[in-house]
Order: sequence, then structure tokens, then C-alpha cells
Amino acid sequence: MTGQENILVVSAHAADFCSRSGGTIALHARRGAKVHVVGATYGERGESEAYWNSDREGKSIEEVKQLRAAEAEEAAAILGATIEFLDWDDYPLFIDKDRLLTLARLIRVRRPDIILTHWRVDPHNVDHQVNAEAVIRAGTLAAAPGFDADPAAVHPSVHSLPHIFFFEPTVPRNDVTGFVPDTFVDIGEVFDQKTDALRALRSQPKLVPWYTQWAEYRATQARQWSGRPIRYAEAFKRYTASVGERLPVMGIDGGDGS
Repeated sequence: MTGQENILVVSAHAADFCSRSGGTIALHARRGAKVHVVGATYGERGESEAYWNSDREGKSIEEVKQLRAAEAEEAAAILGATIEFLDWDDYPLFIDKDRLLTLARLIRVRRPDIILTHWRVDPHNVDHQVNAEAVIRAGTLAAAPGFDADPAAVHPSVHSLPHIFFFEPTVPRNDVTGFVPDTFVDIGEVFDQKTDALRALRSQPKLVPWYTQWAEYRATQARQWSGRPIRYAEAFKRYTASVGERLPVMGIDGGDGS
């Protein structure tokens, strides 16, 4: 990790970026990386249970979108990231050709070195896997030399696919997804920052206990792999291969292979 990375996080819903990769975002941002989050949806239907279960009158989709946007913006700021929303509707999330092209153009403009997004299989939340496949396709489109070849296009050229890392599918039920991480990030020094950001996501109060437990679980695995005294960790699976002049072992290039 050089500290100069340009990182794009593509999140299906308003909280996913924080619950699954909030520590990694905060750690990179603290060390100088530029991190931008794109929320495909606000998670207004399926992931705003505290709002829909409340006694407040006049509940509406538009109101919950506004609340979720405010929560996610607060969480992103705590982590040191910027955020925007595409407002593509959740439960179900669909990605058609126009949306795919929008995402590809966004990748072209942002020119990320690294993309973080969902694992490709998640039967407990199909929005996540729809999001993942869209990111892969959009990244491939953005890397095509002839994409947006119209002379009037203002998008800078991109000629390589960014490093893509998949984060956790739905927990604690991800044993049916085939998610086997090959990259662990020690987030101990920023874990309080992550939990502060999770608390900002008030529409989902269960996130702090769930993802504290999960960070401890992944840390147990990371300790076994590394022998280091890791207390909290986040886990990822690479999509793009590691290519370099030396093997990406622990202690070299941050141990992440990038």
C-alpha cells in the first residue's frame, strides 16, 4: 500500500461499503489514498429496517432515501471518503445497458487503481451479485480502447482493468457463497473509526455487533496466516491477478499483492 492509491468502492446499498470495507477505506484514506464510494442504491426498501419498523407517520420511499443518504454521507466522511448515489432502486436492483454504460463512464472518469465491490455469489441478497457482475463488465468496458470513441466524449482513456477486490457477501450466511478470501487487511488501528461510521448508519442498528464479531473472526484467520497479533481484520478475494517483479508476500507492498 503506497498511500497514493485512487480507490473506487461500488456498493449496492448505502451501508455495504462501510460494513464490509470500512476499515480498509479508513486505513487507506489515513495514509493518503483518495477513496470515492458509489452507492448504486440507498438501500431504501430492503436495508432500512429501523425506519420501516418505526411508528413514524407518513413513511415514504423518498423520505427514507433522504435519511439513508444523510447517514451514508456521515459514515463516508468519518472514514475519510467521498460518496455519491446513482439511485437505481433496490430490492430488486437491475442493471440494464444504459446503467452499465453509466458505470463504465464513471470508472473512466475516476481512473481508479483499485475497485472494491461485492462477491459474485450471494443468494441471500441478489442485489449484491447483480452489482458485482455490473462492476466487472463496466471495468472491462472502461478498459476497452474504443469505448466512447466519439470525438465529442470527454472521458479520459483507460487501457487497463483496475485491480478488483471482492469483499464479504452476506454474513453470517456466507458459507453457501463459495467466498474464500485470499487477502486480509489488519484494521485494528482504525476499528474505532469503522464502528463510529457504522453507528452513523442508524437505519441498521445491527451492523455494529454483527461486523465487530465478523472482524474478530477474520482476525483469527489472519493471525493464523501471518503470526501477527491482529485483533480486527477485513477479508477480500482478488479478481485480477497480482503481477510484479516479486511475490506479494507478507511485509512486501503491504502484503496485499497490489
